[in-house]
Amino acid sequence: MAFEIKDWPANEKVGKAYRFEHHGKFHGVLETKVGSYRGNHVHPNDQYTLLLKGRGKYLLHEDGARREVNLVEGEVFVAKAGVPHILVPEEDCFTFEWWDGDFIDEEVTGLFDDLVEGRVGPKD
Repeated sequence: MAFEIKDWPANEKVGKAYRFEHHGKFHGVLETKVGSYRGNHVHPNDQYTLLLKGRGKYLLHEDGARREVNLVEGEVFVAKAGVPHILVPEEDCFTFEWWDGDFIDEEVTGLFDDLVEGRVGPKD
């Protein structure tokens, strides 16, 4: 069972990120700093997030409304395929994330503009 952990290029102001593939699934270990965000996108696969350390929340856009989910250390949160989401840290966060397949994302616009404004994102 061998796999190679690689840097996942990211904006250093957002935090460091590492990635690997195992059994056809994409995995990442991510640091997300206060004042930044990750996401503001949607995936064709379910995304699983395990909060290792820190405090933060996911905001989702489901059925025409915004829903907020506070992450809890040691618990897995699932962002279902096709649901736009954004991670906003309330203190520096470390997460382990994986997807039901490859990492494929499509940026969304207009849903989380109030959360993106004044923050640094991975593609900034």
